[in-house]
Amino acid sequence: MIIVLKPYSHDDDVEDVKQHCIKLGYDPRIIRGVERTVIACVGDELTHRSLEALKAMPVIENVLPIQKRHKLASREFRRQDSVVKMGAFPIGAGHFQVIAGPCAVESREQIYQATGDLLKAGIHVIRAGTFKPRTSPYDFQGLGDEGLDLLAAVKEEFGVAIITEVVGIGQVEHAARTVDVLQIGARNCQNYNLLETVAGAGKPVLLKRGMATTVEEWLSAAEYLLVHGCEDVILCERGIRTFETATRNTLDISAVAVAKQETHLPVVVDPSHAAGVQSLVEPLAKAAIAVGADGPLIEAHPNPVDALSDAQQQLPSGDFGELMKKLRPYIELAGKTMP
Repeated sequence: MIIVLKPYSHDDDVEDVKQHCIKLGYDPRIIRGVERTVIACVGDELTHRSLEALKAMPVIENVLPIQKRHKLASREFRRQDSVVKMGAFPIGAGHFQVIAGPCAVESREQIYQATGDLLKAGIHVIRAGTFKPRTSPYDFQGLGDEGLDLLAAVKEEFGVAIITEVVGIGQVEHAARTVDVLQIGARNCQNYNLLETVAGAGKPVLLKRGMATTVEEWLSAAEYLLVHGCEDVILCERGIRTFETATRNTLDISAVAVAKQETHLPVVVDPSHAAGVQSLVEPLAKAAIAVGADGPLIEAHPNPVDALSDAQQQLPSGDFGELMKKLRPYIELAGKTMP
């Protein structure tokens, strides 16, 4: 439930309401605005006593029941779009970021070349994998901790923000010391033990939608992160598995619109994994901007033909500037700004 306090409520009154909520079995989360304070109460409204009894308190303006499973992610909890800092670079609430980088860190030469190319194209947030959950055990599994060390060197030398995926609880601590944003991939979208651990790492999290996950399940996964202390969550639509075989996955553009309507969280789109081929990345990225996404996540490699994973969908990093020229008019038309 959401408790709306009267304008300019005193801190003592806010604390008093908070304590009443705790006594009734709820976990209160306070959000302070310029004029008024709102308290989101996390808990099962069907088993706990109703907070509507608190309407009698003079400081309370209204008590609003929320039946959605994603309370902290909802617009009822926070009406204004949230801004998440990826290192020094903001995303959300009009701040647009193009995130790019190779599917996997393969070598020092490769990641340095890709980062240099992308920085010249105006990209400040690099995503590259060091732990790769592959369908086949014979495919390239990533460089692991060695790859994290390379990403740390890239971050220091180029001044970019770094995103990388963690696929197991044991990887979280090292990755959190190294990068700016931890990614939860599609296969782990509903790995709740991993979500809880990542939430406690003190880093923003980019949460990809699972390939067979409904929007409600995706937002509930985000709620796991928020409930366990991670306030900075970025949602990522990357395509879902359907009967269609013309593309690697089916990009669910409507899910982006729903997520932007239902939540205050930034939403990005991964056209590379959705398309599975280079030629479709640009039109899908444009569609994502048009529907309200806060940025695309695009795979780029210095020489895609030689890539050790997902070669067919990675763009040449040296040509990324041309793509940016084509995307900028769409970004401006959407009323958003990027560095």
